[in-house]
Amino acid sequence: MKSLIKNYIDLLSVDKLNEFGIKNDIHLTNNQLEYLLNLIQNNWEDILKDETKYLDELQKNVSRDNFIKIKELVIYYKKRYKGYLF
Repeated sequence: MKSLIKNYIDLLSVDKLNEFGIKNDIHLTNNQLEYLLNLIQNNWEDILKDETKYLDELQKNVSRDNFIKIKELVIYYKKRYKGYLF
């Protein structure tokens, strides 16, 4: 499963991230999308182990409403796929 996640994240782009965000009523600027993509691509294993590790940093880089929505999505998907993760 780890290699599947890595492959998906390696193919992730700003455009794909933006589309996913819009579908979930999250509207980010290009700078915020670049930041989020960089955070995900460089720290995805840490995020899967402890989703709270980067919350303070994330909160400083996106609006409060978007932060709450992103946090809820991370928790939702982590619970949904918990049996498949590490």
